Amino acid sequence: MKMSRKGIVLAVTALVAVMALVGAGTALAGVWKKGGSELKEKITLSMTGGEFIEIEGGASAFSCSTTETMTTSGGSTASVTAFAVNKTSCEGFSGKFKGCTVASATPKTLPWGVTVNTTTLTVANAGVKYTMNTGCSISSVETNFPALTLTPEEPTSIVFFHFGQTGTGKINGVSASVTSGGTWLLSEADFNKYGIG
Repeated sequence: MKMSRKGIVLAVTALVAVMALVGAGTALAGVWKKGGSELKEKITLSMTGGEFIEIEGGASAFSCSTTETMTTSGGSTASVTAFAVNKTSCEGFSGKFKGCTVASATPKTLPWGVTVNTTTLTVANAGVKYTMNTGCSISSVETNFPALTLTPEEPTSIVFFHFGQTGTGKINGVSASVTSGGTWLLSEADFNKYGIG
């Protein structure tokens, strides 16, 4: 039975949300590849994703669907030029977010710079400010990752990236620990076409 695209995103996002958080580790320089050879052209990767956000050590959590656009001309860099949250998809799962919805979601200033490592990508200064609905006991949550690690399931043949990190963000404007985990899934036409190494 063929799983729908939305089903793949939700399944992978759920898997990542329960996995142990990915450590950044020591990154070695890498380059973009296409068909095993170094990429020499400009490409745009349109992706769909999901993000699961936790506070209070996981006691309170919500999730949202997202879209991302990444561009590169090869070499060891790229840029996340667009990031958007589908507010109607957001759902409060537990704790203080139970029953809450997202009124607005604003990414930190784009583009976000990306460094290519041999097995991961590092996104610089990624983060989003979420404003919750008026009935929610928490009015806003901000994620903030100076270096967000995106890990492909197979570096030489990418279908999706996953991530899971804890950073110092903000809850109601006050500094706090915020954990974010999820996936960025390439469009089907780009499955297994590009890699890093």
